[in-house]
Amino acid sequence: MAILLPWRPSASQSARNRFVAPPLRPAGAYAGRARFRPVHEDRLPEVLRRAIGQVVEVGFAGIAPLDAPFAGQELYLEWCRDDVFGGFVIPEQDLEFLKEPSAACRRSLV
Repeated sequence: MAILLPWRPSASQSARNRFVAPPLRPAGAYAGRARFRPVHEDRLPEVLRRAIGQVVEVGFAGIAPLDAPFAGQELYLEWCRDDVFGGFVIPEQDLEFLKEPSAACRRSLV
């Protein structure tokens, strides 16, 4: 009788497969309006619990490194203020992007 062993990639092979695509926009670029819809509401600090369901202007902050929480996801910050997210960086999984930016933000981009 043959014994079947689970296959595991070698360390060098798994390191080769770890790749995060470069961002399509530069850090600090305006990203649009998004509604805050977190996946894990129970794990949030109070300031972010108060932000659930709110629509916020956001800017692209970068891509989470592979060894960080939300690995490979785009990260966003509140655009032009910190009133809603309190300075927290928000992963793309927790944002529902809307189609049009607000009139106030469109004026500030010109």
